[in-house]
Amino acid sequence: MTWSVTLPGATTELTFAPVRASADTELIHDWMNRSHVVPWWQLGVSAPEIHAYLAGLTHLRPWLVSAGEVPFGYVETYVVADDALARHYPARPGDVGFHLLVGPLSMIGTGVPRLMGRAVLAWLLNHGERAVCEPDVRNGRMLAYCRRLGLTSLGEVELPEKRAAVLACERTEFDARWPGDRAAVGVLK
Repeated sequence: MTWSVTLPGATTELTFAPVRASADTELIHDWMNRSHVVPWWQLGVSAPEIHAYLAGLTHLRPWLVSAGEVPFGYVETYVVADDALARHYPARPGDVGFHLLVGPLSMIGTGVPRLMGRAVLAWLLNHGERAVCEPDVRNGRMLAYCRRLGLTSLGEVELPEKRAAVLACERTEFDARWPGDRAAVGVLK
């Protein structure tokens, strides 16, 4: 299901559409091979490999995010209990997680990626008790992004592909920081 939202205080409408491997592989392949994405996603591979990755996702829900009509973001959402991450920190039954990236460098610094993060957190926190992510500890840009959104550290963990900072945000903290965001997003399935 595709959904759109304009968050309180924003003028940009964001649209979240489920990724279709057949239609979206070329765009996502392009983004995954950009120099600001490759070190963190480790998916700087061929288009057929990206297609296989997207088509093979099971517990991760991939989304293509657009501002107006312009695609700029890729997001994966998931239930932590269904993910290997749950074995690496004190996960709670209501934890939900996300991974995200901004493809075009021209979008970074515009404020639109922060709107995407707010919308992702609002959507997740309407479905779970606590939202988490696990960026590489060397990814200073992502760590700062998450802190600005209101996520706080639960510590660092060793994952097979990286040393990760586990960051989390609970509903009460999110609602205090971004009042009205969860209501704007609603409870979409």
